[in-house]
Amino acid sequence: MGNGRLGADVLGLLRRVLGLLDRLAVGMAYLAGAALLVASFYITLDVLGRRFAGVSSAVTDEFGGYALAVGGVWALAFALTTGSHVRIDILLPRFPPRVRGVLNYAAMAAMAFFAAAVAFYSWKLAIESFTTDARAMSILRTPLFVPQTCLALGFTTLAVQATVILLVGLVESLRHRRFAELAVLPAQDVTEGV
Repeated sequence: MGNGRLGADVLGLLRRVLGLLDRLAVGMAYLAGAALLVASFYITLDVLGRRFAGVSSAVTDEFGGYALAVGGVWALAFALTTGSHVRIDILLPRFPPRVRGVLNYAAMAAMAFFAAAVAFYSWKLAIESFTTDARAMSILRTPLFVPQTCLALGFTTLAVQATVILLVGLVESLRHRRFAELAVLPAQDVTEGV
């Protein structure tokens, strides 16, 4: 009975952490969308200014690049939470449930590992850029640690999200002695609490 209660406590804690991560992922996705929307308006105004008034900010592509990079990466955890990452499921539905479970858990573990590796090297690069005062070779001379830190935050959130989803699934699987479905929610369920 003690082990069952401990498992329930761990599962409850992991579910609370997952709920917080889901809300963080939704917030980051909204910020990513806002960044892309602002960038699209900015690019449109700059193109119109160039075409009709002969003026340009000369940094449109730099801002657009940052918005695309950060906007894309900050939406990754939300895509994972809602099961929106692209998967090719031609063979998966044809496998027995146990094999599907193993493959789903392996995919989540691979996602967590990949995101953690990219996050580690992104943080390493951001710290190096900060300590060496590396700047973009542009008119703005943007400190490179700023967009690099944003990328590192996005990949870190994805890695933690994937790890916690995997842990919730593993603890539930151990409790029920069969593969539990991974905690991926439909998009409307995630955004309802925001």
